[in-house]
Amino acid sequence: MSDVVVLGAGVSGHTAALHLKRLIGKDHTVTVVSPNSHWNWIPSNIWVGTGDMPASKVIFPLAEVYARKKIRFTQAKAVAIHPEGSVTDPRPYVDIEHTSPARAGEPGTVHYDFLINATGPKLRFEATEGMGPDGHTQSVCTADHATHAAAALEASIARMKAGEPQTLVVGMGHGTCTCEGAAFEYVFNVDHTLRQAGVRDRAELVYLTNEFELGDFGVDGATFDERGFQTSSKLWTESLFRERGVRAITGAGVQHIEAGSLTYELLDGTVETLTFDFAMLLPPFGGVGLQAFDRAGEDITDRLFAPSGFMYVD
Repeated sequence: MSDVVVLGAGVSGHTAALHLKRLIGKDHTVTVVSPNSHWNWIPSNIWVGTGDMPASKVIFPLAEVYARKKIRFTQAKAVAIHPEGSVTDPRPYVDIEHTSPARAGEPGTVHYDFLINATGPKLRFEATEGMGPDGHTQSVCTADHATHAAAALEASIARMKAGEPQTLVVGMGHGTCTCEGAAFEYVFNVDHTLRQAGVRDRAELVYLTNEFELGDFGVDGATFDERGFQTSSKLWTESLFRERGVRAITGAGVQHIEAGSLTYELLDGTVETLTFDFAMLLPPFGGVGLQAFDRAGEDITDRLFAPSGFMYVD
């Protein structure tokens, strides 16, 4: 019998665990280790962030799903990987720290024969001073963040209905951000929400991005082929921004954020300040900070993980 451990219960970890259990059957175990008690379909947070969908529609409790599928579930965060085991036990294992209310902070270990690291990204709001839910901007990276963003947007709309113009900024909160697609989707959700509320004429909607040009999306653009005609994502995206009246600032790396204003640097070195009433800025991503140790207890983190914290892969 083999024990398979999956670290993380996001889109990839949850999917891997369900398929693995189906494929390897009852003769082997699958254990999911995740600090979260609920699963979140993150792509739909952009609807939660405008109030079009409640958070309850994009999350569900994990424990009952795994119990039904005969998958073991440990609510904990992984701390360190020991791929060679220890001097007293050759089986590889993971150090964990429990996060359930009943065992919060309690250390533990989980042994494995096969390990899947699906811990996903750490949201590095600290990369830009003043960014994030604990700073001066909103986020849609989690269902809870998106719920707060919707409330802030609703308050901004209320001020517009009272006759007060508003500047709303959506985009990237740092020059190294890599999730441009989510901000692109959210800015047009916001545009739609403002039109539905009848206040679009009182809003300046700004898309602030580190992309070199619109339609880049961090992947050097794309080409759409339909009915024999090819259209670049640059052409399509620029047209959409013009049609909807969304002002775009490209090639921007945000330096710091204060209440109601942010400072960014353009590719030519120009530094500018933008004032805002509402801002949803995505953070850059990093690894979650797992460590790794060999059998003797020597730190081998730099052999398994890049400086960003993400695991090296073949």
